[in-house]
Amino acid sequence: MAQSTVSGTITDADNGDPLIGASILVTGTSTGTVTDFDGKYTVNVPANAESLTISYTGYATQTIALTGQSTLDIQLASGELLDEVVVVGYGTVTQKQVTSAVTTIEAEDFNAGNINDPTQLIQGKVAGLTISKPGGNANGSSTIRLRGLSSFGGNSSPLVIIDGVVGANLNTVDPADIESVNVLKDGSAAAIYGIQASAGVIIVTTKKGQAGKGELSYRGYVSAESIAAAPEVAGRDEYLRLIGSAADIARANFVPTPESPDPPPTGAQVIAQNDFGGETDWIDAVTRTGISNVHNLSYSGGIGGTTYRASVNYRDIQGIGFQDDGFNQLNGRLSVTQKAINDRLTLSIDVTATDKNSDFFNPNVFKFATTYNPTAPIRVSDPGYNVPQAVADNSDAIYGGFFEIDNFDYNNPFAIAATSNSKREETNTLYSMRAGFDVTDDFNIQASFSRNRSSGVSGSFASQTNRLIGGAAGAQERKGFASRFSNTDVNDLFEITGTYDLDLGSNNLELLAGYSWQEYNFEGFSASGRGLPSDAFGFNNLGTLADIAGGQLSVFSYQQAYRVIGFFGRARLSLGSAYNITASVRRDGTSRNGPENKWDLFPAISASADLVDALDLAGPDQLKLRAGYGITGSLPNGNYGYLQTFGTQGQVPSEGGFITTIGPTSNANPNLKFEKKGEFNVGLDFAFMDYRLTGTLDFYTRNTRDLITNVEVPTPPFLFGTVEANLNNVELINTGVELSVGYLVGDTGGDGFSWEPRLNFSTFNTKLEDNGETPDFNFGAGGVQIFQSSTPGSPGQNGDPVSQVVIGEDFGGLYTRQLDVEASQAAGEYVFIGDENEKVLVGNGLPDFSLGFANNFSYGNFDLSIFLRGDFGHSIANMPANFYGQHGNAISRPLDNLIVTDRFLEGIISAPKFSDYFVEKASFLALDNLQLGYKFDLGENTGFDNIRLYVAGQNLFYITDYSGVDPNVRFIDDQNANGIVDNGENPLTPGIDRRSTFFRTRTLTAGVSVGF
Repeated sequence: MAQSTVSGTITDADNGDPLIGASILVTGTSTGTVTDFDGKYTVNVPANAESLTISYTGYATQTIALTGQSTLDIQLASGELLDEVVVVGYGTVTQKQVTSAVTTIEAEDFNAGNINDPTQLIQGKVAGLTISKPGGNANGSSTIRLRGLSSFGGNSSPLVIIDGVVGANLNTVDPADIESVNVLKDGSAAAIYGIQASAGVIIVTTKKGQAGKGELSYRGYVSAESIAAAPEVAGRDEYLRLIGSAADIARANFVPTPESPDPPPTGAQVIAQNDFGGETDWIDAVTRTGISNVHNLSYSGGIGGTTYRASVNYRDIQGIGFQDDGFNQLNGRLSVTQKAINDRLTLSIDVTATDKNSDFFNPNVFKFATTYNPTAPIRVSDPGYNVPQAVADNSDAIYGGFFEIDNFDYNNPFAIAATSNSKREETNTLYSMRAGFDVTDDFNIQASFSRNRSSGVSGSFASQTNRLIGGAAGAQERKGFASRFSNTDVNDLFEITGTYDLDLGSNNLELLAGYSWQEYNFEGFSASGRGLPSDAFGFNNLGTLADIAGGQLSVFSYQQAYRVIGFFGRARLSLGSAYNITASVRRDGTSRNGPENKWDLFPAISASADLVDALDLAGPDQLKLRAGYGITGSLPNGNYGYLQTFGTQGQVPSEGGFITTIGPTSNANPNLKFEKKGEFNVGLDFAFMDYRLTGTLDFYTRNTRDLITNVEVPTPPFLFGTVEANLNNVELINTGVELSVGYLVGDTGGDGFSWEPRLNFSTFNTKLEDNGETPDFNFGAGGVQIFQSSTPGSPGQNGDPVSQVVIGEDFGGLYTRQLDVEASQAAGEYVFIGDENEKVLVGNGLPDFSLGFANNFSYGNFDLSIFLRGDFGHSIANMPANFYGQHGNAISRPLDNLIVTDRFLEGIISAPKFSDYFVEKASFLALDNLQLGYKFDLGENTGFDNIRLYVAGQNLFYITDYSGVDPNVRFIDDQNANGIVDNGENPLTPGIDRRSTFFRTRTLTAGVSVGF
């Protein structure tokens, strides 16, 4: 048969207006056309064509079967944007019904590349949601902040919900199995989750099976991760020149005193003492290009009343550390849904299991690779070096032949990693069962039970020759270190809800009522000690440790639990097609609070008005005004903060043996209660130009009271130095603006060129304000709270904190002395402005605004995505430069290498001291993600449904003035500097770049996805 011609007109189903530029494609081909200014089209149809696909931005796509017609007039109804299903708390609504600040990110908009942390899928994609992961730790985790800091001592990260499981562990789901992510940003949306939702809510929906034939798909990629930025350390020649010149300056300035009559050594003498004859690139020696591979195989389908999806995921991830850095992970997931009783009964079960084996690279390796002598060898036997015999003999006898100098805070970085390891084997399981029954067409009840179980065993070992951890320089009987730790965490959740839909003609009322019972259980055991008789035991024979006989073995175990119970209800009223009102209330209780404060109420109300419908506006396609207010809460951080607790305090000798002592570990606070956050949000959703220009604009203000934190108390009368308490005299105030705007350019429905740019922009400001109440506890005495934990540290810079909270000023301030740079350079020593002990505000660790700029291009079978991300206005306290970027360090520690950037103040040899010179502006713009793909045209009977090849890059470049390694925002002070949540973090002292932070990395990926 010859080809035929089909023509017609495409119009709006609601008003009959012609749709200009609507796409008409012969289904499954690139043959097609677009409508003209009158909505008319003509398309040549091949003889074997079965249907036409008609699409238009903002309207539901239709596929029309061809049965010999020559004329097809088609009406497109209801914009896709307005009919898009949005997941909210305990249900779904259409985009048109949304009354709160909610953002949905679908799988096709996720970030691409070597993504191992599900949160990285949406990094930069949601206005107001900031996800930061400084450094390239393969086992590291991201810090997530939604609209800034929402709690002092409670949970500062959003509540995660996976397929309805509240508080689920995000590590149980593989990124390849995620269908969409919905972010409930404001209080009115999150209040339905009560005391666990003060930091916002992230709802993860996984992929499910669809009715129809079975579909088999494979996705896999290989990636290479390498260092993108490392400290600019001096090479051999520059290092020797700098330590020599520092010594000469010190000698020239020397003034003898009775206590110090002899002049310091000459530059030549210092060089001779520290020159070991060769050159070692320590950063290169301890790093590698990590080669990773990831594979995902899934099968889904459905028959009759059953739908299913099964998937298996394998990840073999290498980090940049030269050995024992990365993880391998096997994940399996099964989802089955069964309909019965004329589709009135729905039964579903989801089961996920993940086995993960991790090797943790010691972050101190990077610290010492930065500072170790570049003229020294890795091993004393390495050729081309001049190692003094005494050093060689000592290194051979004590350190296994690795070059080591016995000096404080000075360790061979290669030897640290080569003679120690830290591993963890972890299993995460999540299973959930849900039953729903339509009692009537309008009344549905649902019940669900889930259990999320995480259990693991960790082990750490350091050889008898390891100086940093193994105690090689100490007593012979205590050389070598080993530890084991095991834990099991269980989250049980039972919920039951009832939903009633009442049809009121042109109006609709939906009522929801529910009950939630949740219990968390934690238990664990740990033992560690020194004195390994043989390195061959590793961490697998703790019974041989000498510390057992010496009464120095560290042993502890624990078992803790807490419970959350909630009763909640919601009413959603739709008035015609223009107005929507939502009101909810939740009464929550927890075992963590004091006896008189276990329960509280968390109400919310929000409303929206579509001004286009309400006012019959002719210009815009959508102009929806939203406003809402909701109250959410945060739990106390500890499980038993309202009780006096006791624990072990070490061992003391007694009658030839040892007795374990018991002492207080916390004070009782029977008045402990929730933090409560009230949030007002007003927003506008808009669409113009036939839905080509779309966006949202939100303004919010939040007020958090009864802030939870540990405050210092006098002993006596208290038995312990701190108590977990609510601050009654201050409130945390957050305000901000969020904008998301996008535009569709070109042939968005066909094979021609199209471009969809989308900009996300957000600001937030946080302050701690005095509310006039008389304080119950001493926090912020005199209007200032100084955090001693923010001190730079040793050597030589303890007791010099840089973070403080000043009531009435912006939160996140960095405070220190001010350096007069010109005067210092002229004097050859540090000259400070005013009193050098006077600390003033010199920067803020939090950004003024953040943006993400996504660009999606397509042409024919090619697709290209480019994503730019940036944070602007924040500062970072550059601790590596503070310690190793001061020429004066060459006087006190000439064996340390130096960081030499254009900010290095050569010739100033004062003792190293932190100042505003090391607080740097760290605004940046990064090419965060780039992906280029090609989808092959496949004929019938090939056995393939689709094949797509792609290449991708992550963190390809940064534009920044920050001289350090990584300008990403430090929302927390990661005092252990390992990028892992291990109780070494302080959210109240942002903006500090610690010395052990992993180097920033860049990743290149090549992948394929195949459908059968």
